[in-house]
Amino acid sequence: MMNPSPVRAPYVSARWRATVVKVLLVACAVVSVFAIITDVLSLLFPSLSEIEGEENIGAILFAFAYLGLGLATLLIFLTTVVFFSVWLYRSYENLRAFGHWQRNLHYSSGWAVGSFFVPFVNLVTPYRAVKELWQNSVPVEDTRLGLGSVPSWFPLWWFFWLTSNFASNIYFRMSWNERVSHQVTTVVGIVADALSIGAAILAFVVVSAITKRQEESSATLNVAALAGPPLPEFGNTRSYDSSPNQSAPPTSF
Repeated sequence: MMNPSPVRAPYVSARWRATVVKVLLVACAVVSVFAIITDVLSLLFPSLSEIEGEENIGAILFAFAYLGLGLATLLIFLTTVVFFSVWLYRSYENLRAFGHWQRNLHYSSGWAVGSFFVPFVNLVTPYRAVKELWQNSVPVEDTRLGLGSVPSWFPLWWFFWLTSNFASNIYFRMSWNERVSHQVTTVVGIVADALSIGAAILAFVVVSAITKRQEESSATLNVAALAGPPLPEFGNTRSYDSSPNQSAPPTSF
């Protein structure tokens, strides 16, 4: 005997989580823009990065601004990581509301989030998990003919995400290496910030697209639920003529 299909879990909108993530991504991009401006100024005016006693007030103020910008970048980045993880987990959990169960998926909600923090695994698995999330954010009935391909900006987002992280790691290592000149380190920092802006913009698009896809799918499920099952047909469906010799159809209850 076949086991009955499990009851679908209720859909819980991830809209407010997505909104918070998108606001934080915008903040990340804005901070990166200011970081680029700061780095360009330090290249154009080398004296700003050279503190010589208490007389160079401009350099001191520039150093404090640079430090504050670095702290703001770190705080916004960590907050974005937290809320992105919350959004991703909730969105993956919603796949059950569309009829997709763990036995039909490659990744669980927890692993989709956790894969971002595992070295080497985070080079491929997070992208595959987000791709699976996009493809299955529709009712299971719509995937029986195959999963659709993801938009072209999905792999582009992942490219910017990886390259921005690589560039940021290189910049961090170079900034602590006294043998590397300030100019070279600053140029690498500008490249890393530029890649971070691209990654933030594309992540904004990815989060928006997945959330919108799930909201539309949820609306489809609600319409189907309100329509209900087809009404049963009672009685004999044969047609009868009006001839007096024709007996009346039996009544069924």
